[in-house]
Amino acid sequence: MVEEHSLKDMVFRTFLKKPHLGPSDMASHLNAKYNSVKATYAKLAEEGLLNREGRGNYSPNYSEILLHLMDRIEDIEKQISKR
Repeated sequence: MVEEHSLKDMVFRTFLKKPHLGPSDMASHLNAKYNSVKATYAKLAEEGLLNREGRGNYSPNYSEILLHLMDRIEDIEKQISKR
């Protein structure tokens, strides 16, 4: 089965593996449009998953990533318990 990921998912997953990639390098790496990738970085930073360190420089916000995952697990557990 082939999984399809959104640009946001692809950028985030790739960034976690290669955090040295800024928006420009990420766009090249994913063969995606620069403006779309740049907007995705901004959205991930707005959601708290990335920290913007400066122009084109980002770092993972591990505490927010962990909290986000914990919330998702809790939601899934609630859905399962309703069955």
